[in-house]
Amino acid sequence: MLQFEKIIQDSLKAAGVKDGDTLLAAISGGADSTALLSALSALRDNAGGFKLYALHVDHALRGDESRGDAIAAAALCENFNTPCRVITAEEGLIEKMARRIGIEAAARDFRHTALREEADRLNARFILIAHNRDDMLENTLLRILRGSGPAGLAAMPARNGRILRPLITVSRAEIIDYLLKRGLSWREDSSNKDERYLRNRVRRRLVPLLDEYFSDWRQNISALAETQALTAEFLTKEAARRINWQEIPGGKLCCDIRRFAAESQIVREEALFLAHDSITARKNSDDATDVDAPLPPSAAPRRAALRGAARMLGSMTLEASNNVITAAPCKRRSSEECTSILIDKPGIYRLKKLSIECIAGADSSYRLIVREIEQ
Repeated sequence: MLQFEKIIQDSLKAAGVKDGDTLLAAISGGADSTALLSALSALRDNAGGFKLYALHVDHALRGDESRGDAIAAAALCENFNTPCRVITAEEGLIEKMARRIGIEAAARDFRHTALREEADRLNARFILIAHNRDDMLENTLLRILRGSGPAGLAAMPARNGRILRPLITVSRAEIIDYLLKRGLSWREDSSNKDERYLRNRVRRRLVPLLDEYFSDWRQNISALAETQALTAEFLTKEAARRINWQEIPGGKLCCDIRRFAAESQIVREEALFLAHDSITARKNSDDATDVDAPLPPSAAPRRAALRGAARMLGSMTLEASNNVITAAPCKRRSSEECTSILIDKPGIYRLKKLSIECIAGADSSYRLIVREIEQ
């Protein structure tokens, strides 16, 4: 067994893969997924004890090249004796979805939906994605450039629910080395050279500069990502403990505004993220068959947007008289209007808006209500 395959074996063991489990591998035909499929099939054939299936998603974005990728992926799976299903997006569908969230996010959301549905159909315990260490580092660099908070800067986990990333500790160079040892070829996606996309500019321009001038940047970024993962976990737990969101009719969530305002700014903004995530997850569950429904990967607002709302809501005082809410800054109590804050979807994320309202409850308490506004 090659060392590369031993790494995959250890990753599956750490995730708790057992005999009889069904695994679904996402196969693009590129170097990463080709190496993953090769290693998985070798482990399966060597008394691995699991059932292996594959899914290729043709986004119908690159014409003949996309169709060629699908044909190559199906042939690759046949070569490894692995059942493969190819799902092709309706012509123009991804472009339609991209008008709201961008082309990369639209393709990713369509792909993730297809993977979840296929995993459900097969009753697969895990979905395996071929993200590698270089992907994780590039992702962290992108999040730094976008001003992300701890959750955005956190390292891609090796396991996230039923998503497994067995290659997350493996470099792209190690993957290519394994493919060459196995005598395997792979497909190259021409869009990876298109520098209109920020990820490609980071990969093709920024990373070589970092390699040249900052020899330890990979280790340092990895350490940063690990630290931020711990920070994000702590913040999420603290925000959930300190600010209790309750579901009310109309797809809304509410909490006591006085409790909200008493917390530190970082806890307030984390609580808003939790509310947003809860609303989005519930909507996605309700709209599971709607390909236009937003999905969590592209539905994360920039922290700066919610920070402004958290700061504003945390620094105001509220009074109720004659069924009117008076909202005012702590030092300047001059405003007499209900507060409704629309948080626009800034930049690349392009989210639906959130409405945040402060209202008086029947028991004279104040509540903060967050809901998503349909466009």
